[in-house]
Amino acid sequence: MKFFFKVVFINLFFLSSCETDFDLNAPYETVPVVYGLLDQSLDTQFIKINKSYLGNTNNVAFASINDCTQFNFIIALLEEYNQSNNLTRVDTLREMYVSDLDEGIFYEGSQKIYYLETPDSYLNDDYTYKLNVSAPDKNINFGSETELINGNGLIFDYLSKITLQLNGFRCADNDLATLDEFFSPRLEWNTTLNGKRYELILRLHFTEHFIGGISESKFIDWDLGHQTSISTDGSETMFKIISGSSFFEMINSKLSNYSLEQDVLKRTFGSDAIEFFLTAGNDDLNTYMQVNEPVTSIVMERPIFTNVENGIGLFGSKFSKSLTSFMSNGTVLELCKGQVTEKYKFCCDSSEQVIAISNLTGGVNVGCN
Repeated sequence: MKFFFKVVFINLFFLSSCETDFDLNAPYETVPVVYGLLDQSLDTQFIKINKSYLGNTNNVAFASINDCTQFNFIIALLEEYNQSNNLTRVDTLREMYVSDLDEGIFYEGSQKIYYLETPDSYLNDDYTYKLNVSAPDKNINFGSETELINGNGLIFDYLSKITLQLNGFRCADNDLATLDEFFSPRLEWNTTLNGKRYELILRLHFTEHFIGGISESKFIDWDLGHQTSISTDGSETMFKIISGSSFFEMINSKLSNYSLEQDVLKRTFGSDAIEFFLTAGNDDLNTYMQVNEPVTSIVMERPIFTNVENGIGLFGSKFSKSLTSFMSNGTVLELCKGQVTEKYKFCCDSSEQVIAISNLTGGVNVGCN
């Protein structure tokens, strides 16, 4: 399971094994660990619920044992409260196992997570959601609560949208007179109620065609960083200036060590090759991310942030919106023929754009034939 915000869990509970006989001065207590972000733009909500583990040998060895970090049985409820703080609905989360996990020190075969299907409009922007969990065999109860991000308020600036729709994503000179003349477009958006942290991702969509006739849809993500709002009332305007030269350097860095490069015949792209993902996270998520940022000072100890009662972890909210665009003629020309990315065999699927670029450049062909 992958979250748009990449949150790293570190040093919460590495005490080592699943055994109950320990040579310790203090008795061991199970500590629940929760991670979940509600997002009403998704049709399914996922929450990871684990427990701490303790033992008398190597921490890393026991982290790879699945039973050490999972409860045998829990009851997990998601409660909905309206603006008058009246309980309006209770849902029971169901469990499932996920595999194909990223490599790491924890058990990689499969991991238990809890989920709730949430069709369109099932979660209400104006309501509060409380997670209540009980583990009967451990005689413990824990939980947290969060407000949702106001999805309707997260809006790309009108002028930015119109510019992309009319002119495309322009990060190379539009006059096409020379290659390697770059332009840095500006993208603006409005903050929204309950949003604090805003992350922007640029995704380049393309299709790889291999020698032998096989083709595969691919994409490259460019993390454009995050910004934090002054308040969470949704009254601010934010923007990001996107470096044109850095766009092509990013593509080069992503593809330069691609193991199958020698087998790629060409890379094609269409009229929706560029997609922006804007994600807003709530105040608790922002605090959690800040606490877990890399330590840059000589003081290595960091505080632990949690908003889980009788446990540790994070229960918060996020919301994402996307905006698609084609690439301008100048950007297409630079991608296909520029000195940084020409070697990656990009070519344009749009015959109309191929003809336009050919006419403007005196015959330069960026097409795939």
